[in-house]
Amino acid sequence: MSVEQRILDLPAFADYNDRRQLRAIALDVRKLEDRVKQLEQENDAMRADLLLWRDTTDAICSKAGIGFTTEDKP
Repeated sequence: MSVEQRILDLPAFADYNDRRQLRAIALDVRKLEDRVKQLEQENDAMRADLLLWRDTTDAICSKAGIGFTTEDKP
């Protein structure tokens, strides 16, 4: 059951201790937030790697006189 569905179904859990349910939901939300933060950090690292690769490739191709565009190289 998704976190959203658990929140929506809280009134259905009248037999359970609401504090326990809310604590469990809060823990799941924290785990999801931590996972999102981790994925964002990985995405930033991959973006930095790609930019470095592009700049390095451009520099090597420029020195070798190889171009991937129709622009004139100096």
